[in-house]
Amino acid sequence: MRFSAEAIAAVRFAAFAFAVAALLLSTFGRRYGLVRFAPGGSSFDTLIRPIFVAIFVVALLVAMRWEIVGGLIAAFAAAGLVAFAAQQLRTGSAVLVVVAFAIPALLWFIIDVHALSAKRAAWAVGAAVALSAVGFLLGQFAYRSVWGATHPESMVEPLPDSAVAWVWSGRVGPNEATVRAKIDRGYSLVELLVDTDSGFADPAVVAHTGGLSPVVSFDIGGLQADTTHHYAVRVDGVVDEVRTGQFRTFPVGPSSFKVVFGACARVGSNGRVFDAINEQDPLLYMILGDMHYGDNDVDNIDDYRDVLDLTLSQPGQAALYRSRGIAYVWDDHDFGANDANSASTSRAAAMASYREYVPSYDLAGAQSSIHQAFTIGRVRFILTDARSARDDQAKVDDADKTMLGLEQKQWFLSEMAQSSQDHELVVWINPVPWVADTKVGADNWGGYATERAEIANFIVDRDIDNLVMISGDAHMVAIDDGTNTNFSEAPGPGFPLLHSAALDRPGSTKGGPYSEGVISGGGQYAMIEVADDGITMSITLSAHSWDGAELLTYAFDVAALSTR
Repeated sequence: MRFSAEAIAAVRFAAFAFAVAALLLSTFGRRYGLVRFAPGGSSFDTLIRPIFVAIFVVALLVAMRWEIVGGLIAAFAAAGLVAFAAQQLRTGSAVLVVVAFAIPALLWFIIDVHALSAKRAAWAVGAAVALSAVGFLLGQFAYRSVWGATHPESMVEPLPDSAVAWVWSGRVGPNEATVRAKIDRGYSLVELLVDTDSGFADPAVVAHTGGLSPVVSFDIGGLQADTTHHYAVRVDGVVDEVRTGQFRTFPVGPSSFKVVFGACARVGSNGRVFDAINEQDPLLYMILGDMHYGDNDVDNIDDYRDVLDLTLSQPGQAALYRSRGIAYVWDDHDFGANDANSASTSRAAAMASYREYVPSYDLAGAQSSIHQAFTIGRVRFILTDARSARDDQAKVDDADKTMLGLEQKQWFLSEMAQSSQDHELVVWINPVPWVADTKVGADNWGGYATERAEIANFIVDRDIDNLVMISGDAHMVAIDDGTNTNFSEAPGPGFPLLHSAALDRPGSTKGGPYSEGVISGGGQYAMIEVADDGITMSITLSAHSWDGAELLTYAFDVAALSTR
């Protein structure tokens, strides 16, 4: 059946009107609340939307001359978009976006097909179905390749619903700790029970005094050092027995312990790597950044809350966080968008959400970097924030360019100098690659080479020879024995370096060389083991995979503190 000229004109007008509407929806829908992301779905807007918009613009231009061809291209784009929209947009928004791209494709297709013979029309329909199927399959493959799991899922079974959505502990010391939890319903009184007995035979009771916020915080003091403490949240007199947790307070003086490090996990990761970390039974689990790939670039604290709630509720991750204390410093993807710096549009929301959700060690002001430090036995850990105070990567690399910011850098240099005198070992948690060629615009320390040299010269000038660096960001594990870490003006070796990533992201290699090797991939983590008998401290740096394989290792001794 052939359409009249008036009907064809109406369909043609509708197709182009819908095409323009689809482009406007894709470009401005988020700003006006028409398109809502799933938790951590912001990468759709920054990475995926432009690709599909570009394909659709090509379809629009082609359709001005050959409508059926434009329709086929648009159908390919709409089908390819399905996987990304389904995973990164909320359900209603996903349907709206895919349909908005699909309607013009259908209308352009109809304009030409209606005039074809039955045989040719059947071939055209077959081509449209085939091209849509190819687009859908390519979209699924691309999504799994970029955002999919890198290894099998956790063996931990999901817990049933309860009053507590998630719980974790941090700010652990010899005699204190902080527990934070999210309460999933309204309450009048919420308390924390703490006991060395898992049955809570004689618990201490700590009250939350911060109002009726869903995220509650408990600062616990008066604890026994080097002791496992169990905790449970009590909501309006009812103890939540589903999501109970534990942490071990830190030892004092010469002691042996493990700390495990991980970085770079996709949004909603539930990989078996978290089971493997838990099985190591570390004293502390330290997150080196990119805890998730939320890529939030809008100053909306709810976007951060959503992705943190999702992350902290994944069975494998949640079991790890309930089992031991944590320490956490961010990198770009959990602070802001890719390669984020101090100019990030979402900086204020990132700062506020971190302080609301994370049981961190003492921080500076509300808008200051999240640098912090703590001690285990005779080892001092110094965590620096490489994002919230850094200058733009494109800035000229001179004495005015900084990754740490003046406030944090002054604190860090003073802390490192004093800690190296007072402690057997200093561990600098530096989230981004240190060993890298000097290059203006680089996101690693190679793009901040002047400041890197300043810090390296400081280390040499102060004779700091008991330093180890732990880094993340690059999706690899790597170890250097100090051969390649000295960027000072003085010759000689630097300090040992351990890279730890990726928990659950595709592999990548950055910087180098690394004396003990480098292995890229997902499902990886790293560990430092300290054996301190009071005379000599033996250190083992190692890297591992989710399946129990030891990938890299390097061991060395630190001279006695009395010789310093």
